[in-house]
This record gives sequence, C-alpha cells and structure tokens, in this order.
Amino acid sequence: MSTMIKGNVRKYYDHDKIIVFEKTYVEINRGEIYLVVGRNAVGKSTLLRILAGVEGNQYHLLTHFVSRNKISYMPSKLIYYPYMTVKDLFLFYRIINKNFDDVYAYKQLESLGLKKESIIRKMSEGKKKILAFLICLSFDADLYIIDEPFPNVDLLFDENFRKMIIDRYSEDKTFMIATHQINEFEAVASQCLLIKTNKDIEVFDVEDVRIREKKSLEIFIKNKMREQS
Repeated sequence: MSTMIKGNVRKYYDHDKIIVFEKTYVEINRGEIYLVVGRNAVGKSTLLRILAGVEGNQYHLLTHFVSRNKISYMPSKLIYYPYMTVKDLFLFYRIINKNFDDVYAYKQLESLGLKKESIIRKMSEGKKKILAFLICLSFDADLYIIDEPFPNVDLLFDENFRKMIIDRYSEDKTFMIATHQINEFEAVASQCLLIKTNKDIEVFDVEDVRIREKKSLEIFIKNKMREQS
C-alpha cells in the first residue's frame, strides 16, 4: 500500500516549555484503518491535528502525499453555530465545500437518532458528537481523522458507527480514530498506532497481534502501556 503521510513530527510549546513530540517518526499508509491510542496527555489530539494540517509541525518535517482538501477532520472539542439547526448546518457545509455530500448526510440521520429540525444548542453533548461524526463522514475524503468521537454517546449506536466506517472504507481511503474504547472498534481496525513517548510511536498490525500474541488488541495494548509505567 502507498504512503499517505510520512516523516518526523516535532511539536513544542515555548510558553510552557513542553515538548510534545521530538523528531518522532510516523508513517500513515493508504487503505488502512488505524486506532490511535496512548496514555492520557501523551499527544494523541496534537498528532491528529498535525496530520490534519490544522496545527503546525515545527520545521516542516512531515510530508503529505494527500491533498489537504481531501482530509476530513473531526476534532475532540466541537465548535458549532449554536442557533443553527442540523439542516442549516448541512446547507452551510454544502455551500462552502463541494466535497460535502448532503445526500449521504440526510440518509444517515434516522439511523443515528438525529432530526434535521433539531437546534444545535438544545442537543445533548452525545448528540453533538454523533452529528460531528456524521459530518466528518459526509465529506468525500481520502483521509478521515476522527478524534475521540464516542464519549457521552449511547453504546447502542456503536454498531451504526462501525457500519458507517466499513461502508465508507475502500482501498484508497484511510481512517484514523483516536479512542479509549479499543474493544468496541478493534474489529474494524487493521492497524493500531500507539504513542509511547514524545520520541516513540509504534504501529502494530491488528491481525498479527491476534495470531502472534493470542490475545485481543485491547489486552495487548494495555500490557504495552503498563511496560511504560
């Protein structure tokens, strides 16, 4: 499979003297579904923002082989126009971005328990997360970057989320999903990207872990995290 993004990630914040990543090598391949995991505050969201192109990577050490307008990014912190309805939001995205497929978005509404007339400011945090996930997948993209989509979401929707990812997937598309719910999504993942330290990112083949280690990905990753403690 061809490479979509590769290079060294370098990110630090001068005002706090915090080094998030220090020339840390990462390579993302086309046609894979990655689970992005790691301990709290290890840099998962920062890495995804850098890969999505919405946050700077010091000294431009990362090379994208995918056009930025073919990346669909769902941040962990959502910013919406609160007085819009869901219908208004779909229209807004359709006007500003030709890659937004509102036909797909409307088709998925009912299965996700959403209504087009709902006012965003009156929606629960869980419903807003579901809406953000739907919007992310409604773009015709080559790379979908999804940051912590499922906190505060009814677990009964998990099957819908997995089905939507599988239906959107093809050999020329890549998904990156940061989540603590490894057990819920390892069934759809082909790779697991573990951020170990600010200098070390390791990628594991999910099927290889199951065969070689004879254990679930969740148990394997938890053991890897304990080794770092």
